[in-house]
This record gives sequence, C-alpha cells and structure tokens, in this order.
Amino acid sequence: MKKVVLASALLLSLGTAHAVESPRWDYASISYQSVDIDGDKLTGFAISGSKLLNKDFFIAGSYGNASDDVKIYNSRVDVDFNTLSLGLGYRSAISQTTDLFGVISYEDMEVEASYQGNSESESENGYGLALGVRSMLSEKIELSGSIKYIDIADETETAFGVTALYNFTEQFSAGVGFSKSDDVDAISVSAVYFF
Repeated sequence: MKKVVLASALLLSLGTAHAVESPRWDYASISYQSVDIDGDKLTGFAISGSKLLNKDFFIAGSYGNASDDVKIYNSRVDVDFNTLSLGLGYRSAISQTTDLFGVISYEDMEVEASYQGNSESESENGYGLALGVRSMLSEKIELSGSIKYIDIADETETAFGVTALYNFTEQFSAGVGFSKSDDVDAISVSAVYFF
C-alpha cells in the first residue's frame, strides 16, 4: 500500500512540475533574418519584445535591418531595408495553453540605396493590424501564427507568419519563423529571453 501511495505522490508531483502553462508575454528577442524582396535577398538582424501592462493588455515593438548588394542594370547597389513597428495589443486566453491576440501598431519602413558614393533613401509610415494565436503544445514547444494587415502610404500589404519556439529553460528559448506577403518573404532564427 505504501508503494502505491508513494508512486501516486511521485506521479502527481511530476505532473505538477511539468504542467503546461499559457504563453508568456514578457520577453525580448534578437534574430538573424533572411529577407527576399521581389527576388532580391537581403540578410540582417531584428530585435523585438513585448511587455504586459496588466493581465490582458501589452505593448510590443520590433526593429529590423537587412542589407546586401543588389544587382540593378548590371551594377551592384548597396541596399538597406529597415522596419520599425510599435504597437498596443490585447490577449485573451481561449484555453489553459492557448492565447488569442490582436495588435494595432505604428509601422515605418525605410529603403536606402547607395552606389559609387551617392545614396538615396525613401521612408514611409502607416499603421498595422494583426490577429494571431499562440499555443503551448508542450512544456518545451510553443507555436504561433498570425495574419497582419499593413497600410503604408496608401499601399496595403497582408502578411502571414508562423513561429516555433523551443524552451531550453524557463527564461531562454530559441525559435524559427517564416512570414510571407505579396512582396516580402522572410525567414528568421531567434534567441528569446523571458523575464
């Protein structure tokens, strides 16, 4: 009888220690990214983060830079592509392990091209609306997916994104992501710190 009670207590304690929680919203991340803009490949980095303001509202932000030499009319041109997004979001638990979220954001995009000491840049801003879901498949694995509508300078773009995270510890995770829109596709590898 003692063995059954001890085994049951051990199983219960293991179940409690490894219970799957809901997604965490207080984090900072840094990513390596490869961006394809109309067939031209750029590489660079991105930083992003999110912080809960209360139980449901959060702020989110990201900055990305990708650059490379691009061939234009048989000449090599240095191209920098910068993005900035700052937003206010709302999350709602739809189960113990899954959150639905929405974000309204300020969006800024800048493209700078340099050739033989001359440079030109163009910057436009607008707004974005995003809707997505984040779900803990297990204690170690989180999947998320989103759709984002962006309106910048009277041009609109719809992007779809998916991300998978693997939790090495309670505070550190690594992930891969993919996003696709009409003109821009991006692949990223990220390191995430939860606080």
